[in-house]
Amino acid sequence: MTFANFAACLCLTLPILTASAQDDNKDNSTSRVEVSSQRGLELKSYAQMQKGLKAYAEYNTLAPNSELFFILIPKSKNMGLEGVTMRLASDERSINIPIDANGKFQLPDIALQHEDEYDLILNKPKGQFYFKPYVKSANLPDDAKRLGDIRLECQVRWAVEKQDVSIVFLTHVNLFASGNPCTSRAVNVMYFAPLDVKTVVLNTPKSKLEKKVNSNGQYNLPIWDSSIIDDALIHYERE
Repeated sequence: MTFANFAACLCLTLPILTASAQDDNKDNSTSRVEVSSQRGLELKSYAQMQKGLKAYAEYNTLAPNSELFFILIPKSKNMGLEGVTMRLASDERSINIPIDANGKFQLPDIALQHEDEYDLILNKPKGQFYFKPYVKSANLPDDAKRLGDIRLECQVRWAVEKQDVSIVFLTHVNLFASGNPCTSRAVNVMYFAPLDVKTVVLNTPKSKLEKKVNSNGQYNLPIWDSSIIDDALIHYERE
C-alpha cells in the first residue's frame, strides 16, 4: 500500500512514502498503518504548498512561538544547492524566494484568484529535489525540539500531501483515524532523526521515553497521545 509522501524529518527515493498495515497487541489488535520515508516529499505546486501554510496557521497553537520553513533537499548526493534559485511567478509578478545554504526557505501566503495563478519555479528541474517542512520553537538548543513542533510538521505535511495519497490509505485514515493521521494511534508516523543521532528521548512531566533510531535513521513518537503536552521536550543524542 503506497502512501505518497507523508512522514516528517526525512530522506528518500521513490516511492517517497510507504504504508504497511501492522498488528499491535498493545492496541487491542487494532490494525495500524506505519508511515515511513526514505528521503522527502516531491516539491508541489504553489497552490498545494499553500495548503501547508494554512494548516500551520490553523494548528499554530501546537507551536505558537515558531516559524514555518521548508527545506529543499537534492535527490542526488552528487548535487548541491549552490546556485539554486526559486521564485513565484504569475502573469504579472515574479517574487524571489531566498534559499539559504542549508536549503531552508519560506513561502508567502498569497490570496489566489485561481489555483494555477502562481507557479513555483526553480532554475533546475523540479524532479531533482525533495522538500520537508521544518518547525522549531524559539530558544531551544540545537539538539532539542518540542513535541508540539513535530506535531505541527505532521499537520503541514498532511495538508500538502492529502490529495495525493492512495485511496486505500485515505480510507484507513477516514475509518480509523477520524480523517487525520497526525492525531490517531491507528497511524504510526515515522520521523527521520538528524544526522548521526542514535537515540531520541522524549521527556514528559511523568516519564522518560527513549527510542532507538533504526537502521534507516527513523524513529517514532506517540504524537497522537493527547495526555503528553506539546511542551514535552525531545532530545537527540548522538552517543
